[in-house]
Amino acid sequence: MNHIANATPDDLKIGILHEINNYYVTNEGTKLKPNFHVWVPGITHSTCDSAYSDLSLAVCRCNYLAKNKITIR
Repeated sequence: MNHIANATPDDLKIGILHEINNYYVTNEGTKLKPNFHVWVPGITHSTCDSAYSDLSLAVCRCNYLAKNKITIR
């Protein structure tokens, strides 16, 4: 399993650090105190599934959700 963020330069411009199958990770904190949120796509908007202080945990959760097509209702 890939635990490394895969952001492209265009993703970084809008704040996405990792993306897979429209599930993505952003940093909603600061550089000194990061807060990595995992987002789940919806019909009209994405919803935050969970938040982590470690990027690798957020990437793992994002990959898990994308692989299993988890949705929030």
